[in-house]
Amino acid sequence: MSHFAFRLEISGLVQGVGFRPLAHSIAHELGFCGWVRNSGFGVELVLFCDGAKCEEFVRILRHRLPPLARIDSLKITKIWAEKNEGFVIENSADDAKTTPILSDFALCEACREEFYDPQNPRHLYPFIICTHCGPRFSLIKTLPYDRANTTMAAFPMCDFCKSEFEDPKNRRFHAQPVSCPECKIPVFLKDKRGAILARDGAAFVEAARLLREGKILAVKGIGGFHLMCDALNDEALRNLRARKNRPAKPFALMCPDLSAARKLAHIGKIEAQILTSKEAPIVLLRAKSPLPLIAPNIHKIGIMLAHTPFHLLLFEHFSGVLVATSANLSGESIIHRDEILQERLSGVFDFVLSHEREIHNPSDDSLVQIFDEKPMFLRMGRAFRPSYVAYEGGRLGERDGERGGNFLALGSELKNEWVIFYANRLLLSGHIGDLRGVRTQERFFKSLDFFTQNYGLDFERILCDAHPHFHAAKAFEGPLKIQHHYAHFCAAYFEFKEHFDPDEKALGFIFDGTGYGEDGSVWGGELLWANLKAYERVGHFARFKLINADVKNVQNLALSLIWHYDLEEEAGEFLAKIPPQKLSNLKKIHRASSLWTSSLGRVIDGFAALVFGTEKISYEAELGLLCERFYDADLDFSYALEFRDGQVDFRELVLGALRDEKGRAVTGFFNALADFIVRFSQDLRGQVGEEFKVILSGGVFQNKTLLEILKRKNFVFFVPLRYPCNDSSIALGQMVHFLNLSKDDNEMVGKTSKR
Repeated sequence: MSHFAFRLEISGLVQGVGFRPLAHSIAHELGFCGWVRNSGFGVELVLFCDGAKCEEFVRILRHRLPPLARIDSLKITKIWAEKNEGFVIENSADDAKTTPILSDFALCEACREEFYDPQNPRHLYPFIICTHCGPRFSLIKTLPYDRANTTMAAFPMCDFCKSEFEDPKNRRFHAQPVSCPECKIPVFLKDKRGAILARDGAAFVEAARLLREGKILAVKGIGGFHLMCDALNDEALRNLRARKNRPAKPFALMCPDLSAARKLAHIGKIEAQILTSKEAPIVLLRAKSPLPLIAPNIHKIGIMLAHTPFHLLLFEHFSGVLVATSANLSGESIIHRDEILQERLSGVFDFVLSHEREIHNPSDDSLVQIFDEKPMFLRMGRAFRPSYVAYEGGRLGERDGERGGNFLALGSELKNEWVIFYANRLLLSGHIGDLRGVRTQERFFKSLDFFTQNYGLDFERILCDAHPHFHAAKAFEGPLKIQHHYAHFCAAYFEFKEHFDPDEKALGFIFDGTGYGEDGSVWGGELLWANLKAYERVGHFARFKLINADVKNVQNLALSLIWHYDLEEEAGEFLAKIPPQKLSNLKKIHRASSLWTSSLGRVIDGFAALVFGTEKISYEAELGLLCERFYDADLDFSYALEFRDGQVDFRELVLGALRDEKGRAVTGFFNALADFIVRFSQDLRGQVGEEFKVILSGGVFQNKTLLEILKRKNFVFFVPLRYPCNDSSIALGQMVHFLNLSKDDNEMVGKTSKR
């Protein structure tokens, strides 16, 4: 017989987080009959009760959400249904799939206590997890999130694990990756040829011994392999730099706990909270003393804490701190499969500490720094991505308040991430990397295919960067091209959208290294007057000619600045260090060059090359970090940046680099940038006769020193924190701009675009 009931359809982060057990527990407390199950859109409940009791259920549910859960929408409808006895958890429904997939999280406190408890069956077990922690995204092959659809399907549960898995009152109820020493995931230590040297517990003991001897190990993490060595062993560090061809780029460190991290870096309250959070990212910190082989020439180090039981067990046998850098070749994706590791990196590592649980979806470690007592993300990966954001606002495809259609934003060539719009939400991928390499392109399409196949998506529109040679765009027909720096602006505007009225315009300082401009030149020092629908370029740094496109040869950038302002006489000392024939040839190339740029990133590198006498850099932010080290906050000195005829003249910066000592030059440079931003904003307010908000974005604003100078000036600005201000957020900017076009605008840019 049918009875009156309520159906609750809940979307968000509600699968694999203990949501159904919580619903089961609350229903039993309230004496409800009904059922709960996973569905393609999230979780579905049916409650046989009256309206007041249903409201009470929802109130308790929201108040007691599990640590990893998040409700994005909750729809309640009245239905007639067959009433069952009691409240049960049913099998997952096989229907349309839109539900979010959770990322991978650090070990929770409850599991950590059990890990160290000698009386617990999972004492020192390297894969201890529950519904509140552990891997998700890295294991899942298809939806719904059930064990049979993950890489854990290869490991049958023992009776003990099964009893916990099936007990609604247990913390491991339906914890899909659950296992224990009885139904263990095998661990092994191998040499570089693949021969197994030790297994399970003995593998950790032997691995620790090898690390103490100065060996380099490839160690399997949640999202891929790390290359690890003793962080205090100079010979091991030199070997790792030489083998990985990484002369100067800093190494990330993994510490066993917060106490060990505090010995190496200054860690405040916010830093400590982020380090010990359920996400456990790498946090960029100020070193207590120079670490020349870990972070050459800079005063910052990146630290993460051991966040998996696998790493914690290694630290049970190794006393110290480990380097934990991604196992990859420069510019390529992180390696997550044993056979690829052997093929690509056998010349780098000495031994491998791995296990048999397959990583289906790789991810890089997330990277964050603290600015203004808030986390500022520089790279989004493990634990933070994939990310799902409910989308509100915009008029594209509105039907009864919903935005119809599926759209894909391909992002940028460097630091790539993509964004999908579907089911009234934004899906943001994790960090993929630089698409100039074939293997990174393969990862791009594999990650994209994973979601499009799971959600059954076909795209009505493809969005991409405006660069004519953008690799990923070649696989799609007729993508809509969106200017790079405007996409930077839109991503930042979207993050702070609650501060803006509809269609309100803002002033954007968009400073980075490179981006294709509307005039065919390289932009990167842009002043934009814009909202999410359109932009106007109201100014830019003065264009100067490049010798070639090799931006790592910063000596050439320095020469470009000298020749742009005809400062050969003032630069005599700098030029004398370059062989005359080489200098003559470079000057001829410069005269014939047609490469023009307004990039502030290139100005910074050229300026720093003059100050420090650097010929080449080995990684992108090398000179920016070096400049931060030399900045003197107590020195009240600034160069002058003049704005005339729509361009920022930076001649004084080049002259200062040639004549002043390092600390004064760097300080004058940073202060000049901050002064210009403040002064230009004030002057423009006087011209337009009204107040407006200021947005800062682009890779240059990852420079914490510059942001802190502006903060000390009491200058009010918005800089991206939640979404990286570098090229990682280009896809987000592309998408939110497109979603804010009117229907007519959308029809003008085309209707379909398929791969």
